[in-house]
Parts: sequence; C-alpha cells; structure tokens
Amino acid sequence: MAENVRITLAHHLNRDGVELAPGDEIEVAHQEARQLIASGYAAGVDPSDQEAVAKALTPEPARKQLAAKPPADKAEGKTGA
Repeated sequence: MAENVRITLAHHLNRDGVELAPGDEIEVAHQEARQLIASGYAAGVDPSDQEAVAKALTPEPARKQLAAKPPADKAEGKTGA
C-alpha cells in the first residue's frame, strides 16, 4: 500500500524536528502509521484490536466511500415534527 493514512496523535511526538501534541492530525505513509499505532501513538485505536487497526490504516478517501449515508429524511433536512 503506497497511500498515506491520516491519524490523530494520542501523545506528544517529535517528528522531523516538529513538536506535535496530542490531538494533532498527521498524514503518514502506511508503514509509519502501522508503527505509530503499534506503539500506542494513535488516538482511539487499540493496537490489540485488529479490526480497529485495519480501519485506522484505511486511507481517507476509502473511509469516506465506506461511510454510511444518512437516512433520506435527515439528508433532506426533514424533521419528525
């Protein structure tokens, strides 16, 4: 996989001389993302949960395609009242 992955940091990280803080979102190569996840640096991803890791390693455009579409009444701005 050559595509980049976006992850949100759970801990401070010095990357390429830049200090990154928890909550910062970074885009990294797939292999670097895998290393950060395994080291516990990705927020909201349990390294022992294979399904969560696979989802986190999915490139952003593919995640958007997999996202569920809202129900038609919500998509059109209709309310129940």
